[in-house]
Amino acid sequence: MDELLTIPRPAMRARGPQMGPAIVIGLVVVVLLVVTALAVRPIDTVSVTVDNPTDWRAEVSVRSASSSSWTGLGAVDRESEVQFLEVPDQGASWVVRFSYAGQSEEIEVDRAALRDGGWKVDVPDALAEALADEGVPPTIGRGSGG
Repeated sequence: MDELLTIPRPAMRARGPQMGPAIVIGLVVVVLLVVTALAVRPIDTVSVTVDNPTDWRAEVSVRSASSSSWTGLGAVDRESEVQFLEVPDQGASWVVRFSYAGQSEEIEVDRAALRDGGWKVDVPDALAEALADEGVPPTIGRGSGG
């Protein structure tokens, strides 16, 4: 009976830590982080000012001339001017859409012309004419827009 209770244990060898796999994994993680940081660059943005001299509020959206996806900027109240900050740069040719009460007008403008004009666009008179022709009453009140 004593023999069953006192079975000798095999001798254990002390081992040092296995650093090889940890170093390899660490290097792979560092390389992946560097590649990701180089591949992902922030979106270029600009500030765009919209002047609305009309009697109607205007919703403003922008897109690249080569895209069909719109970026909504916000609203500009009647007889107001609003500066939209951090608008994604739409590239060489921008399309700006102004809309209200089911009517809309679009203008296409080169990025260089926008830059030279201080990144400022005006709500086109054509929108006001279309709204008047449809009998849409002018927007009541005046606010700060956007």
